[in-house]
Amino acid sequence: MKILGPVVTSKSIGKSYIQIRDLIPLAKKYNYDGIAIIESHPKSWISFIKLCKYYKLKPIIFFEMKDKVFLPKNSSELKKIVKIYNGLNENLHFFDKKNIFNKIVYPTKRFSELLNDIDGDYIKKNSGIENYINKNIYKYILKTNFEYDIKNFFVGIPKIGGFKKLYENILPTISKLPDNYVLRLKNELEVIRKLNVSDYILTVKKIVDIAKKNGSLIGPGRGSAVGSLVVYLLGITLIDPIKYNLYFERFLNLSRQELPDIDLDVESEKRDIIINELSKEFDIAQVRTYVRMKYKSVFKKIKEILNLDYSNKFKKPIRSIENMKLYKNDKLKDYYTLAFYLEGLETAESVHAAGIILSDKNLKEYIPLEFSKNIPVTIWEMEELKEIGIEKFDLLSLDTLSLLKKFDFKYSKDYFINLNNKKVFNIISKGLTEGIFQLESKSAKILAKKLNPQTFEELYILLALNRPGPLNSGMFDEYLDGSSKEYLKKLLPETKGVIIFQEQVMYLAQKLGNLSPYESDNFRKAISKKNIEKIEILKEKFILNASKKIGENEAKVLYKKIENFSQYAFNKSHSVAYAHLSYWLAEIKSTQPERFYLEYIKYKGFSFEIFKEINMMNINIILPNINIPFGDYKNKTIILPLRIIKGVGEFAEKKIFEDIQNKGKYTSFENFIKRAKSIGITRNIIEQMIKGGTFDIFDKNRRNLLRAISEIEMNASSTSKKILSNVFGENIKNENKKIITSKKDIVTFEKEVFNFVISKKNY
Repeated sequence: MKILGPVVTSKSIGKSYIQIRDLIPLAKKYNYDGIAIIESHPKSWISFIKLCKYYKLKPIIFFEMKDKVFLPKNSSELKKIVKIYNGLNENLHFFDKKNIFNKIVYPTKRFSELLNDIDGDYIKKNSGIENYINKNIYKYILKTNFEYDIKNFFVGIPKIGGFKKLYENILPTISKLPDNYVLRLKNELEVIRKLNVSDYILTVKKIVDIAKKNGSLIGPGRGSAVGSLVVYLLGITLIDPIKYNLYFERFLNLSRQELPDIDLDVESEKRDIIINELSKEFDIAQVRTYVRMKYKSVFKKIKEILNLDYSNKFKKPIRSIENMKLYKNDKLKDYYTLAFYLEGLETAESVHAAGIILSDKNLKEYIPLEFSKNIPVTIWEMEELKEIGIEKFDLLSLDTLSLLKKFDFKYSKDYFINLNNKKVFNIISKGLTEGIFQLESKSAKILAKKLNPQTFEELYILLALNRPGPLNSGMFDEYLDGSSKEYLKKLLPETKGVIIFQEQVMYLAQKLGNLSPYESDNFRKAISKKNIEKIEILKEKFILNASKKIGENEAKVLYKKIENFSQYAFNKSHSVAYAHLSYWLAEIKSTQPERFYLEYIKYKGFSFEIFKEINMMNINIILPNINIPFGDYKNKTIILPLRIIKGVGEFAEKKIFEDIQNKGKYTSFENFIKRAKSIGITRNIIEQMIKGGTFDIFDKNRRNLLRAISEIEMNASSTSKKILSNVFGENIKNENKKIITSKKDIVTFEKEVFNFVISKKNY
C-alpha cells in the first residue's frame, strides 16, 4: 500500500501550509492509496476521515503527545485519545516520537521554495511514508487494519422527552384555538413528528424558560422559526404566524432532512448569566471557528514574499475557474501558486459569537475540548459537529432588548395588538430614527422618508427593503412607483405586486405553479442558491402550470422576475418579528423623547448624529453637571451624563454619585476638589470635566478652573490668598482676572472632550 505522510495539516496553525481540501486531490494525483496525518490535536479528524472515505483513500492518524506518538487503529482507540486530550486517563499503545524523522508541511515543491519558513518536506510523487518513519512503525502500519468511522462519534442533542413531551406542552392551548389554527397545528405537528426534531425544539424552549427565569427579555423571534405555530404556542417566539400569513414550510418541511434553526435574542447583560445557568442543566461548550486568509490578506502576504502585486488580474474568489488561466502565464505562475494555496488557510482560532452546544452527556468523553475559557470550546467546527449529530443553539446578545429593559418594558398583549400609533410613523417617516432598531443607518433614514410608512405592514416592508440587494435591483423603486402588473398586485396586495419576501416566492409557486408547500420552499431555495439541477425540474413544472392561468409568455416573464428578485427577497418571518422591536422603541421615543435620548446616550454613547436629531426635536441640551452625574431629563430638556466626556467613564460617574449620596451636593469647585481625591477622581478626569462644562454651575471661566486645581490642592485658593493679605499685609495679585475663557477656547475644549461643540452660548 502506497501511503502519503506523515502530513501536518494547516489546522496546526503556523506549522503547515497543507489544507485538508488540497491534501486529498494531491494524494489522488500522485496515486497514493492512503494518507497519514500527524498532529498533537484532533482538530482535523472529522474532515480528514470523511474526505478520505469519500475519495476511497485509507485514513491513518498519528497523535503526538509530549515524547509519545499514538497510532490508533479504530474509532474506539480514537475515542480514547479524545479522553486523553481532555485530561482523562486511558491506556493506549504508543511509539517513541524519535521514530518520526520528518513531516510533510508544504503542498508542492515550488510552494516550499517560495515560502520556506517551516521545517518539513513537501508532497512528492514517489516518496511514501516509509521515508519519514522508523521501520518498526512502518511494519506496524502495513500489518494493521486501520478502520475509522465518524458515525461512531455520534453524540446527538439532549433527549428531553421527544414528541410526547412537546405535544403535552401544547395540549392546554389547543381547546382555545380557532379551527384554522387547529388545522395548521396538526400539519406542523405531523412534520415535526416525522422529522424527529421535537427534542431540538424542546431544548430551545428550555433555554427560553431559563432566560426568562433569570429576568432576561427574549426577542420576539428571528428567522424562519417565527413562521411556526408550534414554536409560537410553546412561547419560544411571540409573533402569531397566522395573523401575518407566515409559512411553516419556510422553517421546516419534509424535504429538509436536517434539524431546524431556531436562533434566540437575549439581553446583552444577561447572556453570560443564562449560559452559566444552562451549564447547571446541561454539559455545555462554545463552538470553535477559524480565521482564514481571504482575498486581501492573501495578496498582502504574497507582496511581502515576492515584492509583486498582480492582485488586479484575479477574480474573486482566487480559486474560481476564471483565474486558472493565470497559472499558464510563466510570469504569473509563482504568484498564482502562492495565491491558490494560501486562500482559505487557517491563521487563528476563534469562538463562535453566538453558538453554544448543549448535551445530556459528559462531553469530555465524546469530543475534544479546549479548557482555557470559563466555558469549554469545541476543537471541531460546527459543520464537523453536525456530522456527529451535534447542533449548535444560537444565543445572540441584542443591545435593543437591554435598551428596552431600561424603560421597564414587559411583554403584554397590547404590545402585539396596538401597532398603529401615528406618532411612531410620524418620527420614522421624518427619518428621526437614531436609536431605532434596524433604522439607524443613513440609507434607512433616506428610505424611511421616501417610503413614508403609515402602518405596521409598511414598517416591516421598509425593514426588508433596507438592504443593498433590493436597492440595486430596482425592487424598491418598483414598490414606490406601484408599477407591477395588475395580476401580481391582486396576488401580492401587501407589497403592491412586488416580490419582496421569500414567502411570496413560495406563495406564487403554490398559487400559480401548483407546487406543494415543501416543493415551493425547494423552488425558492434552488433559485436563491442558483442550484441549476434542482431549478430545472421545478421551473418546468412552474411554467407549465402557470401558463394555464396567465399564459405561457407571461409565465416565463414571471419566472424571470422571480429569478431576479428572489435572490434579494427577505425572510418575512424575520422582518415581521424585528419590526416589532423597531416599533416599540419608536413608540417610547415618540411619547417620551427626552427620557429615550438620555437612556440611549447612557447606553450607546453620544454622537453628533444624536446631537443633531435632539436639536431637530427642539429639545434643549444642557452640558454635564457635577451635581447630576447620571444626567436627567424634563420637558424639552436633557442634562447630559458625565460618562459622555472622554476619559471620565461610568466608574468615575458612579463614584461621584455615591459621594453626593453620602456627603451631599458639591457647594463649590473647591469643595469638589477637596473631596475628589478620596473617591479616586484623578486630575486628568477633573481637567476633562472642566473642559466639558461640568463645573459651569460654579464658574463658567473654564481656563480659570483649570489653573485653580493646583492652587486649591496646595491650599492656595483665592480665599486663602485673601486671608494672607489681610493678616500679614502681603500684596497678592488676583491673577484670575487675567484669565479669560474665549468662545474659541470653548470650541477647542468641547471638540476635545465631545468630538463636537455642544454649547450654544456666546462666551
